[in-house]
Amino acid sequence: MDKPKPVRFSLKKKLASGEERVSSLRSAFNRSRLKRRNIAPAEPTIEKSTVEHLKIGLFSESFHPIQNGVTTSVLTLVSELRSLGHHVWVFAPEHGNLNEPETNVVRFPSFITQFNSEYPLAYPFLPRMTLKTHLEKLKMDVVHTHTPFILGLTGADLAIERGIPLISTFHTLYSQYSHYITFLPEAFTQGILENFIPWYYNRCTKIICPSKSTSTYLKQQGVTRPIEVIPTGVPLPPIEVLTQESRTNVRKSLGLEIDTPLALYAGRLAPEKNLDWLLEVFVDVRRGSPLAKLAFAGSGNLMESLQAHASQLGIEDSVLFLGAKSRSEMDCLYAAADVFCFPSPSETQGLVVGEARAAGTPVVVIDSGGAPETVQHGEDGFRVDLGDRGTFANRILSLLEDHEMRERFSAEALAHAQNHTPEMMAQKVLEVYWSVGAGEGRK
Repeated sequence: MDKPKPVRFSLKKKLASGEERVSSLRSAFNRSRLKRRNIAPAEPTIEKSTVEHLKIGLFSESFHPIQNGVTTSVLTLVSELRSLGHHVWVFAPEHGNLNEPETNVVRFPSFITQFNSEYPLAYPFLPRMTLKTHLEKLKMDVVHTHTPFILGLTGADLAIERGIPLISTFHTLYSQYSHYITFLPEAFTQGILENFIPWYYNRCTKIICPSKSTSTYLKQQGVTRPIEVIPTGVPLPPIEVLTQESRTNVRKSLGLEIDTPLALYAGRLAPEKNLDWLLEVFVDVRRGSPLAKLAFAGSGNLMESLQAHASQLGIEDSVLFLGAKSRSEMDCLYAAADVFCFPSPSETQGLVVGEARAAGTPVVVIDSGGAPETVQHGEDGFRVDLGDRGTFANRILSLLEDHEMRERFSAEALAHAQNHTPEMMAQKVLEVYWSVGAGEGRK
């Protein structure tokens, strides 16, 4: 991936037999709906005709074409709010890899830092100076920040100065990523975060967290503002993705037989994801299932190290490194896998867990952080204590080898996915906006 390059700033709006498996899953899905346990019933979708069309400003350092959970969350929210007729503007850094027009996206001149070349940051002060007059013309009803840094600070300051309700979503446990700031001692970075996080979020009218664990973390850091827990919605993939034909085609493209046991990880290849441990777990898995394969879908600075580790463990022929995949490619890949493995203990939500569930793929996750909160243990997946290598391996193995269990878990996953859709997320976010008086000034 080419490094992002600063681009000259412009404030103009830019315009911008396979059916057997499906039938089996549908039948099991319908049966599972009759016996669901511990699942809240889906709330009705807001009707567009009854909704006041708000003017919403979203500020985020992470946005398309960057691929991560924050970008996915913001893009999902933008799409749903616009589909309901709301007017949404996104304020984000310029990115050198932009190749298509955008609608109501304002980009700011950016620079690259030495500790993460894939994430451009807007130059300090420029967004504030540029937006000071333009924000008056846009007449925002609510400002919603998604990162607390340069653009997040800009959005927060402008909202507070103008008396606009300020919402912020806390997407990332920043204390888990301080090792990326290599030019400062980690203790110093942690000290800054311990003071900065409560200072920033205590200025907000209300905060959104994607999981209960992140809400608890903020409270422990001294944040006292009201918090709503709203997981990011995951769109349900097309039914064609669940067919045996799609599954066969994906496996052929990977050089695998249709019956090869396949475990999958998706996400960044980074130290905090606990992926070296997953390779060691897979050594145990292969003892019980010698033909099993483990696929990594994603990119990151740990790829070469993981490849070397797989070779040291003697499993290099059983591990596939697929690189970064598009969202549509991932749907097919999730559905083609027998089990999704997620060993990271530091997630605020773990969107990939929801994406796997939406494709009907059972999951095995570490029971730490926000990732396991939506996993129904023993129904659509398993939660395993952090560090319990033997149990993690056994749970993967049971789903790889027990076809009946896998089909049952798959049907439950499809059923549970109905309660985590983008439409439901947008409805809850709108309720947050209205609860702080967004739009009342125009009534």
